[in-house]
Amino acid sequence: MKNTMKLLVAAAVAAWCCSVFAARPPHHHHDGDGLQPWLPIGMSIIAPPMQLPNPQHSLFGVMLNLGYGQMTDVCILDLGLVNNVTRDMIGLEIGAVNLAGTCIGAQIGAVNVTDTLCGVQIGAVNVTGDLNGLQLGVLNFSSHGGAWVFPILNFGF
Repeated sequence: MKNTMKLLVAAAVAAWCCSVFAARPPHHHHDGDGLQPWLPIGMSIIAPPMQLPNPQHSLFGVMLNLGYGQMTDVCILDLGLVNNVTRDMIGLEIGAVNLAGTCIGAQIGAVNVTDTLCGVQIGAVNVTGDLNGLQLGVLNFSSHGGAWVFPILNFGF
């Protein structure tokens, strides 16, 4: 029963991510030669010298960070020790420390920080500028939406 629930939750998150992605296409950015392609997989030990692809790229797939990883945009899954998405994280970010410009989905880790949250943060310390969702943790901080600081549970819409 427990595995079935996990599978259902994972399927729901994946379906939700796909619907958000379809409703709000990700940015494409220019490198001077045209549009940067979205890549399906990435891996980092320490960004940028030991990371493929380059941190300025965007990923539609899975980013695995064995140490510190940084990407401009990630859609679906950012997994590792320290995850840093400088613009849009759409999907699930799991790590000891998760950082994102905008998070549409969920951040799960000891410390979660985002400028804008539309979804869920689960961790010991959760920090966001704009809260449109739920924070669950020991300490939860929100500049706009929800309480400025609140233990255990904070939410705003």
